[in-house]
Amino acid sequence: MTPDESVRVTAARLDAIDWQRHGHRTWSKAKLMLEYFRRIAQWSDAYGCDEPVPFFDLAIYVDPNVRADPEVIEETVRRAAKGGWNAEQVVPFVLNWAAVRAKPGFVFPEGLEDPFEPLLLLFERDGGFHTSNGYAEMEFLSVPIAKWRERASRPPLPSLDPAALDEIDRAGSMRQFGYVIGPEG
Repeated sequence: MTPDESVRVTAARLDAIDWQRHGHRTWSKAKLMLEYFRRIAQWSDAYGCDEPVPFFDLAIYVDPNVRADPEVIEETVRRAAKGGWNAEQVVPFVLNWAAVRAKPGFVFPEGLEDPFEPLLLLFERDGGFHTSNGYAEMEFLSVPIAKWRERASRPPLPSLDPAALDEIDRAGSMRQFGYVIGPEG
């Protein structure tokens, strides 16, 4: 797949997102955010990124010469605006990353996984998130942003499989509310 094809495939994933948040996937979204923090911290360490927050354009550190088509970015950001300011902010980073990871000859450094896949899955599982007062807010839970770099050495989320993520939501809903919320609850 070429970088342009990779960007278009990723843009199509983003375009298919229902940005309306319903809350029944709050717990898996929080876990996916933590997994994103873990992965982006590892990439930050590997590439000497000095960004103060975990939402940044990693692609520019990996290969500043490979960028997503600005028109594709603009169109995708416009459609992602329904997800709020944070979605608009990170969409260009996700698309630029899609271009870099598909660059001929690019190989993930040993031990590193796609940093933006957890964030894409978070979006696909019920819209976006917003940041406020140092937290990434997901309907019923907040994830602290401070010390995100310390997550680099934490164990990974065991599975990104939809069934495993659904189980996280079911268990989280039962713990927090005593019943399963959502369309199947």
